[in-house]
Amino acid sequence: MKIRVFFLVAIFLSSCSKKQEDSDPIYSSSYKVISVTNGGTIKGIVKTDPNQKYLTIIETQKDQDVCGTSHVNPSAPNGNGTVASCIIGLERISEGKDFSKREYTLDQNGCNFRPHIQIVPLGAAIIVSNLDKTLHNYHINLNGETITNEAQPEGAPPREVILKQKGLHVVTCDVHPWMKGYIWMADHPYYTLSDSTGAFSLSDIPPGKYKLILWRDNWNVDQVKNKEGVIESYKWAKDFSKEQEVIIEAGKDVVVDFTLP
Repeated sequence: MKIRVFFLVAIFLSSCSKKQEDSDPIYSSSYKVISVTNGGTIKGIVKTDPNQKYLTIIETQKDQDVCGTSHVNPSAPNGNGTVASCIIGLERISEGKDFSKREYTLDQNGCNFRPHIQIVPLGAAIIVSNLDKTLHNYHINLNGETITNEAQPEGAPPREVILKQKGLHVVTCDVHPWMKGYIWMADHPYYTLSDSTGAFSLSDIPPGKYKLILWRDNWNVDQVKNKEGVIESYKWAKDFSKEQEVIIEAGKDVVVDFTLP
């Protein structure tokens, strides 16, 4: 009976993905690749208040033999107040350098999505793997709409996912509600992540006026429990976002620092 129930669930989740594939949205971009010489650079660092209070450890109450009883908050800033894994990028850019060639993966490992946040070119393949000895599913949403939702049981082979719409895609696991990840689908290469020290850099930018944006998921979370102490949901605070105008001159650096609440 358990096998039959799982089989039906797997069919349902796969059908959600197939429905999206059947509609097959075509991605497009007016961005033009050119040779950039003597471009400008934007550098900066992202910080927040190092003394603020938030949950550094999140309770995990399901499949504890595999997932454990708690996890480090995957969204937490560094102890010194610097903030890693912020997405920083340019808008209003129509031409410039090409993407660097690399492979993209999304692993379900330790009952977390790894990497937690990543930037992927539009149309590039993402290899999704389940490395845990338990059932997961990767449920990918864009603006609240399901793009794909597939079960991936223990031992299942890796699967290829191609996302064809730009913007922030949210990845969750319906089996383990604390699991979340983010994929920013980019239509040009002028996006980057702040590094482990909170620093970031965008280079080889053609001269011009642009909008610089920042996005980061919030580290504040409320573990909603019922009267028996069972966690019913994880309520994450609103994501951080910032933007400002920047003017790039040939061969020059621009310093832009961000401070998050």
